[in-house]
Amino acid sequence: MIRVNNLAGAHSDAGIKAIASDLGADIKGKVLIDATNPLSPYPGLEVRWTGKSAGELLAEELPDTFVYKAFNTIGANLMAQGDGSSLNGQQLTMMFAGSSENKALVEEVISTTGFEPVYVGSIRYARNLELREVGPELPFSGHSQVASSCVAGGDGTDVKST
Repeated sequence: MIRVNNLAGAHSDAGIKAIASDLGADIKGKVLIDATNPLSPYPGLEVRWTGKSAGELLAEELPDTFVYKAFNTIGANLMAQGDGSSLNGQQLTMMFAGSSENKALVEEVISTTGFEPVYVGSIRYARNLELREVGPELPFSGHSQVASSCVAGGDGTDVKST
């Protein structure tokens, strides 16, 4: 079973702990994909940053669960497109972080949604993925969601920022 965490409250340590508590023993031994970013709801958009990502905190709170960070670096407008995976004819990559133990399962989920999966390392790298999306999502930051996306060649080897 895979569960995707996109629940409100993931922008605070207390909220993350509450989410982990609510999931309880039912998630033990399962895969959890954390798709959150450390922003409070609009219009506040306060950034939660204490040195650890929501993914890392979830992994600490749920030590018997395989926690991954994914689906948080590409804007919803691109994910909602009919083809769901291309920009100017190029396939978008979906970076993810977490344990190498169930990596293939998460890659399959990402591929099934039409994106090219790119594993960036352990759950420690969830903080990099969270910070990667914070700037482009803020209004008037001078960036767009397109600028925060990555594009890969067909085999995923030629990864470059667009």
